[in-house]
Amino acid sequence: MTRQTVSLKKQFEVFDNSLRYRIHNLLPQLMEETGYDMWIILCREYNEDPVFTTMIPSLCLTARRLSCLVFVKQGDHFGAYNFGRPDERLATVYTQAYTDIKKDQMEELSAFVRKWNPQKIGINCSATFALCDGLSKELYDKLSAALDEQDRAKLCSAAPLAIRWIEARTEEELSRYRTIYGLAMDICEEAFSRSVIVPGVTTTTEVEEWIAQEINRLGLRFWFSPHVDVQRQGLEGLGSCGEIIRHGDLLHYDVGICYFGLCSDSQRLGYVLREGETEVPQELQQGFARTSRFQDIVAQEHLTGRTGNEILKYSLDRAKEEGIEASLYCHPIGFFGHSAGTVVGLWDMQNGIGAYGDVPLHKNTCYALELNTQSNIAMWGGQKVRFCAEETVAFTEDGVLTYLYPGRDKIYAI
Repeated sequence: MTRQTVSLKKQFEVFDNSLRYRIHNLLPQLMEETGYDMWIILCREYNEDPVFTTMIPSLCLTARRLSCLVFVKQGDHFGAYNFGRPDERLATVYTQAYTDIKKDQMEELSAFVRKWNPQKIGINCSATFALCDGLSKELYDKLSAALDEQDRAKLCSAAPLAIRWIEARTEEELSRYRTIYGLAMDICEEAFSRSVIVPGVTTTTEVEEWIAQEINRLGLRFWFSPHVDVQRQGLEGLGSCGEIIRHGDLLHYDVGICYFGLCSDSQRLGYVLREGETEVPQELQQGFARTSRFQDIVAQEHLTGRTGNEILKYSLDRAKEEGIEASLYCHPIGFFGHSAGTVVGLWDMQNGIGAYGDVPLHKNTCYALELNTQSNIAMWGGQKVRFCAEETVAFTEDGVLTYLYPGRDKIYAI
């Protein structure tokens, strides 16, 4: 199968145009929504703040010595400033505010803050989300020492703003996500075919390696190692790490790629047909239908303003009422695979996840709708089988959880 990606030049162009729009159109709204009139992001080369990496053009790649971005939103004024060393690529997005590199950078930053006299200065520190905790102790100390006392007292966690910046998707990004996810699914559909899998010969590891190689051939990267496992009658648990794939096996893959600056995440199932079989056995289809039903329940429970913990509880309660043995562990996705935002359960925490699950659901955000159900399969001697599913989805302006690619309700016949 021939598939290709657009040129790097085009990818960089799309990302950089999107970045400029996000900084100068989306970010002012988010600062007003969350109540910050200044946001300072400080980091050093090779110890980049995760948020910083989402705010620089494609070919900037890293911080430079001491990098500093400052955002100001006061009344009708919005400014995005580079308070690090001048950089021609940053200049396409930011106004250069540190203009004399012979002067002490932190002293100049302090004077800049005093000039604007903000009421609430956000810095990236968070006890809950690692992505929002990128300010190092050393740089915090330097910033605190440099600021005047009245400005030092205004420093506070920017986590609410950082989460909104990371999770919010523009209309263009939502449209782009369909292309990204379509490519990821195209790769995985070929992986679950006889062109890749020879029953009795091919191992789960070899399918993983094929997926990884194809992603690499396209010039892309995966944000976690592709994973393939197998369930079969008499096999305890999940077979992976080199298990030879046989006729009658139920296969499961978990794959996430990065393209155009955004991540995908998907899990689907495949069944290796036995000689004479033309479709997936009915009992396995029925077991998987419970997973599809649970997906529908979870999608319905995604309502604007609900927290992840609330969605988790309502979804699991409904599943229990319908006799479905279910687990739920959805996560935000976007610039990062396991992103910041509304987290709905963890695989080993099904009774709520504390503050990590207390972020309310906002429109125009994207998620990995990740879950499973378990059923006893009579044709396998009553063995319990886990039916996993994961789809990259968008929670759109109409308040509906939207799937980005068809086929979520089927097991691939291999």
